[in-house]
Amino acid sequence: MTPIKIAITDQEILMCWEALYALRPMLQPALFVNQIKEMQKEGYVLLYLFEDHKVVSIAGYRMYSMLYCGKMLYIDDLSTLESARGKGYASMLLHHLYEVAAKNNCKAVHLDSGPVRTTAHKLYFKEDFTISAFHFSKPIV
Repeated sequence: MTPIKIAITDQEILMCWEALYALRPMLQPALFVNQIKEMQKEGYVLLYLFEDHKVVSIAGYRMYSMLYCGKMLYIDDLSTLESARGKGYASMLLHHLYEVAAKNNCKAVHLDSGPVRTTAHKLYFKEDFTISAFHFSKPIV
């Protein structure tokens, strides 16, 4: 089994670029490492799976509490390279995150997913996630 690692160094973060870019194509390569480092100051943790000399899957998460649900582990990002999909990498990362959540006394694991990501939704339903809310946002310009 491929070990799950935490991206800490600039080099490790940069190795995660391709897998994260597959999910977040709005990211700019020149800003990527600094964006991740800024988010790490806010508690963001970037996990990765390395296989065949490259990062094939990533998960970014943080933990925080909210009045309506208590302490949670929130998954910001979960992505697998197109060429590596169907091999169980995302499930491996999710199961690792369930363990992290349990060890940190989280009540639940949460994530948001865009409505067009139906393939990802199949995985989430298989993993017993439920649709518990609508997520609304408003740009501030």
